[in-house]
Parts: sequence; C-alpha cells; structure tokens
Amino acid sequence: MTVDADSCLRFLREVRDVAFATVDEDGLPAVRVIDVMMVEGGRLYFVAARGKAFYGQVMRTRYVAIVGQSPDYRTCRLRGPVEHPDDPVEQRRLVDRVFELNPSMEELYPGDSRYVLEAFYLERGQGEFFDLGRHPLFRAPFALGGGPVAREGFTVSDACTGCGACFAACPQGCIAPRPDGRAFIEQQACLHCGRCREVCPSDAIAPR
Repeated sequence: MTVDADSCLRFLREVRDVAFATVDEDGLPAVRVIDVMMVEGGRLYFVAARGKAFYGQVMRTRYVAIVGQSPDYRTCRLRGPVEHPDDPVEQRRLVDRVFELNPSMEELYPGDSRYVLEAFYLERGQGEFFDLGRHPLFRAPFALGGGPVAREGFTVSDACTGCGACFAACPQGCIAPRPDGRAFIEQQACLHCGRCREVCPSDAIAPR
C-alpha cells in the first residue's frame, strides 16, 4: 500500500470533519471538530471566524494537530505550523474559493458575513496514516512539504539474545527472528503498545 502526503491530505478532505487540537491561553489543550475546507497545491486549508477562541489560539501559536477517522477505521493524523495570508485581497479570494467548494457554508454565513472568516493552511508537517481495519494493521508515517518523517515505535539493539519472549508477547504478531536470531519488528504492523519492551529480559528494546 502506497501512503504519501498527497493521499493523506485527500483522505482528510474526504473525512472533512476532523479534530483540531490547539493550546489555549492557560497552556491547556483544546480540541474541536473543524472542517477541512480545501486541499490544493499540497496544502490543507481551513477557516476560522475572528471572534472564536479557536482563531485566537491558532493566531497565537501558529501550530495545530489534526486527526480524522473514517467509518472503516482508517485514521490520519497531521501536525505542523499554520500559515495565515496577511493580504486582505488574498484572504477574500481564499474564502470565496472555500465557499465555492463548500456551498453549504452559505447557510451559516450568508452574503458578506462570510468575510468574518479567515483562511489558514498547512503546507509543512509530520503525520501518520493508520489502518485498523486490516489484519495485521497497517501504519505509515509521512512528511508534508518535504520535511523529515517522524519515526515512532520501538527498535531492537545488539543486546537482543533471541530468546523469543517478544515474539510470543506481541499482540499483532509483528516480531520475528532475523537470520542471526535477533528480533525484528515489522514497523508497518506495530501497535506501538510497548509490550515487547516490557517482557524483554535483556532490555534490548527501546523507543525509536
């Protein structure tokens, strides 16, 4: 299965109603469901009304974390810095484009009231696609905008003795012996639960 930034952006647009996480003025986490309004040119666009707390939080931190899930348990998460065009002409153009692609928005913001909204976009960031509807499960990290790909999960060091404790303990059965007997973790099928690390008698398994 091929997973890249473009396919994940399209997935989030198809899900549309996704959770956006920010940090509030007290340093506490805040989350709400926001529509992914547009995906164009390698960018994910959303809008926020100037009077909302969400707008203030995004303007202050210029960073969001996003996650969306489909009914068949496919999930995509993405986090990165937020861009906000300052040019009012460009803002109006983007808002008009959002309403063109999402005509139901006219019911919420009829006429010129749409311009209380401002457009934001992500074009850089790190994310992961996660499919729990398959067995074994499938996960793949990706980078938006050509940046580094975040690596999570666990790795096996040279301290591994090949005892097999982790083979039996892995709930997904994604750990197998290498030709030299040491454990190998299939990262695309790993739950990242850490059970292998807990049962390893040699402390040979550590976070990546």
